[in-house]
Amino acid sequence: MLYKIELRYIHGWDDAGWTEESDDGFQPKRFQNIEYAYAALEEFFAGVKASVIEGNMDMEEKRCDYRIVEAEGRSSDWMSSEVEKQL
Repeated sequence: MLYKIELRYIHGWDDAGWTEESDDGFQPKRFQNIEYAYAALEEFFAGVKASVIEGNMDMEEKRCDYRIVEAEGRSSDWMSSEVEKQL
């Protein structure tokens, strides 16, 4: 099962738009398991925090605005709530 990271927009939750480069151009970023997705979020937030400290960003991203869901388009309530608790 693949996982993706979603971002809370004004209209609701949607793909965060993270991409990775492939031979066919840029493709949506998907993770092989929830641990990889969680590690990617941790790395992202560490980078954001460093940018704020360096003065390159005005404010930090809110962790509650990100979640990990199954990439097939449905969210597992257990998964979303457990990840949000960890964040």
